[in-house]
Amino acid sequence: MSPGPLATGRLTILLAAVLWSTNGVFIKEIDADATSITFFRCFFAAIFLVPLVRLRNAPRPFDVVIGVGLFAALLWLFVSSTKETSAANAIFLQYTAPFYVIALAPVLLRERLRGIDLAALVICLTGVVILFAGNAGSGDLTGMIMGLGSGLFFGLYMMWLRRMKYANSVLLTFIHCGAVALIFAFVPGVWDVSGRDAALLALMAAVQFAIPYTLFAHGLHTVASTEASLIALVEPVLNPIWVVLIIGEIPTLATAIGGAVIIVGLILRYTLFARWSPGTISEPGTVPEQLSDGPLPEG
Repeated sequence: MSPGPLATGRLTILLAAVLWSTNGVFIKEIDADATSITFFRCFFAAIFLVPLVRLRNAPRPFDVVIGVGLFAALLWLFVSSTKETSAANAIFLQYTAPFYVIALAPVLLRERLRGIDLAALVICLTGVVILFAGNAGSGDLTGMIMGLGSGLFFGLYMMWLRRMKYANSVLLTFIHCGAVALIFAFVPGVWDVSGRDAALLALMAAVQFAIPYTLFAHGLHTVASTEASLIALVEPVLNPIWVVLIIGEIPTLATAIGGAVIIVGLILRYTLFARWSPGTISEPGTVPEQLSDGPLPEG
């Protein structure tokens, strides 16, 4: 008996999350610096997305310019963070993005901060404090600050995507990847990568971006976005596990505890807290609400 549409949708989203979780291994394995990785990743991703692009519902130029700036910042900061600190620190700190949305929404979106949002924010901040306190003096401070920065820009990018929800998502992603690649192409030394790194970067763009993005979009046709956000939390859990198994990088106890606290905060945000927040759960096939306040396929 073949699985039904809902089960198939869940499996495709789970597979997408598993593929996204390989980003730490790729970044650690590639010798090129963060700028070259960001450039080639976007360059190859744009190429792989070409067959999926449809020229309809194009984003407005002003929205594109701001979106590209936020996208470039979050990508470069995340790759830099993964290079400078453990992959576990980098991914857990990037997944603080939804909590930046909660904190900044009253100022930037004129949305009221509710008690349940504040509770989720406190849980997240507790995890961040544990991460930083437990890794103090480890030499990872720069990378961890970059990780916080990637989470901040990821949150800002999610809020900007809310503004651009009128646009075709595949076309928007293609434009953002292509524009970031074009900007970084003029950075001195960005093309100086080995043949091995170039091959890994092409593989990374396909396995860790284009393919899972397509799978995730397909899964959202049958799976509600809140459930999809929960399934996507497999990414920050598996990311450090792959790095331990393949690279041999073992996170500290503080990283494991702090990361677990952040993940728990996210789970509560999309389950218990979501039930108390009318209008936050999208139905399958609609524009996913998690584009504005939940995990996204950055990787």
